[in-house]
Amino acid sequence: METVRNEDEKLTPRRLRGGLLIAFEGIDGAGKTTQAKMAVARLQDEGFDAVYLREPTDGPYGKRLRELMVAGREKISPHEEFELFLLDRKEDVERNIRPALERGAIVCIDRYYLSSMAYQGALGLDPAMIQRENEKIAPVPDLILYFHLPVEICLQRIRQSRDTGLNLFEQQAYQERVAKMFEQMQFSQWVQLDATLDIETLHNLVMRIIHGAISTRLGAGR
Repeated sequence: METVRNEDEKLTPRRLRGGLLIAFEGIDGAGKTTQAKMAVARLQDEGFDAVYLREPTDGPYGKRLRELMVAGREKISPHEEFELFLLDRKEDVERNIRPALERGAIVCIDRYYLSSMAYQGALGLDPAMIQRENEKIAPVPDLILYFHLPVEICLQRIRQSRDTGLNLFEQQAYQERVAKMFEQMQFSQWVQLDATLDIETLHNLVMRIIHGAISTRLGAGR
């Protein structure tokens, strides 16, 4: 980790050699977005170079995917949808993720290719193929935080938070298949969190896990 003073004697952001990539995962409504943003704000307060990113992005491929969430998937196959996610992620890696990691930032990404494995896997694509193709172009996350919450509660939260109803990615039967795909995953860096906890309690738990990952990285001399 680097702490360097500039001419004004102000500390530059604290950075980790090689950076740290943290994926926040879970079905829609599980609270991962709130927790990712809270984690970034806390890390920045602690002096770290921390970045919040989300996928799909606001780039051209990401915008197309967001349109599909509302308009429907009738004119696109599951594999074509997967290809759009892959192109969006490739652009995100090149423009945002890799540069941030190279400068030593902690990147908290709201959905990553684990979501592609779950959401496109629930449409019938092979999760192993999705993982393999993504890892050709995207860094493997150092830490995966999975926010576990029953589908019924997630959908209730979504309905209460907006007036427009559920989009096509949020229908109950589909979300139940997605949840099963997530729960079948096995990664050494996977940490499952009880998303029924109140926001502050869950945030403090998330930060203990992240601080542990930072300590491990520092202990490894990276």
